[in-house]
Amino acid sequence: MNELVYIHGLGSDINSRKFKIIEESLGNIYNCHFAFWDKNTDFPQFFIDLISKYGKVSNLVIIGDSTGGNYAYQFRRMLGKTYKSVKLVLLNPLLDVSNRIADFPFPKELLKSLQTITTIDDCFILRSRFDEVIDQNKVKIGENVESIFVDDSHRILKFQEFIPLINKYVINKS
Repeated sequence: MNELVYIHGLGSDINSRKFKIIEESLGNIYNCHFAFWDKNTDFPQFFIDLISKYGKVSNLVIIGDSTGGNYAYQFRRMLGKTYKSVKLVLLNPLLDVSNRIADFPFPKELLKSLQTITTIDDCFILRSRFDEVIDQNKVKIGENVESIFVDDSHRILKFQEFIPLINKYVINKS
């Protein structure tokens, strides 16, 4: 069976609305897994654990949401040459902490775990026009990227509507 790993955004947990939608909508196609982290996470160990669990999976989908989008991109990079077979989906990703426009502070404990990702390649990215947390206009699109701007907020309240687009991308990339 296909494996899907969801890496959530800041402040989320296993009860994530988006993860629940993914499980309900795609759980018959993918084994859906939730990769939990918080500000106290040992990120080198977090990535070691992800690679140990999913590094040899032949049909892997990684979905990264907001801050989790940064971790998802890092995880795919860590997979090395095999990353080309990984399907990466980014949801309003925090690719560069300087792109934050939110009026609440970002946890200092997490800053060193984030990478500055200047250009994205080989992925599907869903960005919200009305993202009040991250300026999605600053994301630089590289090669082989399917990019969709939607009329929604950072939380992507209409997320359910975009599941068919995400699944279509994953199927076409297989």
